[in-house]
Amino acid sequence: MLLLYISINMKNIYLNNQRKTIGIFDSGLGGLTILNQLQKDFSHHKFIYCGDTAHLPYGLKSQQSIEIFSSNIVNFLIAKGADIIIVACHSASSVAIEYLKNNFKTPILEVITPSIISAINNTQTNSICVIGTNTTIKSHNYSKQINKINSKLKVYEIACPLFVPIVEEGLEESKISDMIAQLYLNPINSLDIDTLILGCTHYPILIKTIQRVINNQIFIVDTGKSISKRLHSLLPPTDLPDNIKSDNQYYVSDMPYRFHELASKFLKQKGIEVQCVEFK
Repeated sequence: MLLLYISINMKNIYLNNQRKTIGIFDSGLGGLTILNQLQKDFSHHKFIYCGDTAHLPYGLKSQQSIEIFSSNIVNFLIAKGADIIIVACHSASSVAIEYLKNNFKTPILEVITPSIISAINNTQTNSICVIGTNTTIKSHNYSKQINKINSKLKVYEIACPLFVPIVEEGLEESKISDMIAQLYLNPINSLDIDTLILGCTHYPILIKTIQRVINNQIFIVDTGKSISKRLHSLLPPTDLPDNIKSDNQYYVSDMPYRFHELASKFLKQKGIEVQCVEFK
């Protein structure tokens, strides 16, 4: 299959190989799955992570609210020195990305387009399924973008609104998690689907549960790896030394009680300092 590459117009500020500050934000802590991949692939650069736990989940909020929350976080990240910003939240990527790009000069990447490219390049049956929050699925952003590229592709979209609270409450290995996953995802096995897009950064945390329910022949798109490929096209190789001391920063807007648990699990780090702030 011919591999797809979509060029995104973006101000190129990466003409040198100096260390960059990369801001990442999500509605909660699911974006740590994206950060985990990027820290591996771009270890020379600095990361600032923001989890808007005060307004979690974005998937149940209006477009206007998500635009306001996202704009406040982007302002915060720019004030902290971010050179580039990644919207790790699929809900915000679905309904707020154009608003953000129209109001900020700092380069902003979303997670939807890279995931779509990976899915289209993989599918052999021309049938793709997207699972996500209510906001993401109701926007039909995935199906619209996929059909713009190839109108012959069949796209199934399934809302899984309880997945985010399950993850945020640490119930990903519980019987409740299995029951909800079966309720949402069992229909996938009766369709000719060979590729699944996890349309929410929280969902990789449920990967084992999801794999137990769906056909094991279905390819699951790794959003972290997809956005990493996109970022590689913007950041040139660097000759910075390997022993740069990590000075990454972590912020949440409310109750960081699960941050250390998930950070330890997904970032393989302990003793991370997280600050609770109001994004504005």
